[in-house]
Amino acid sequence: MIYVGIDIAKQKHYASILNSDGEILVDPFAFTNDHNGFHALLSHLECYPKNELFIGMESTAHYAENLTSFLYTRGYQICIINPIRPLH
Repeated sequence: MIYVGIDIAKQKHYASILNSDGEILVDPFAFTNDHNGFHALLSHLECYPKNELFIGMESTAHYAENLTSFLYTRGYQICIINPIRPLH
């Protein structure tokens, strides 16, 4: 499994890609919260099979809605994580 963690913000998001052993495959990088930025993210994701990717992002008001829709309509697995709720 390959994990993509995305830190959501109003204008610019940050992402990193790791494998299941915790090895960093792609160092953290920034991309804008718009169509061009979403395609910049895709350029990092396209070299991995979609069925092996799992994308996690925090639930930050409405700032992730466009990105979530963009990725979902392209067949990516997405998990929205509540940063306030503890993971058990």
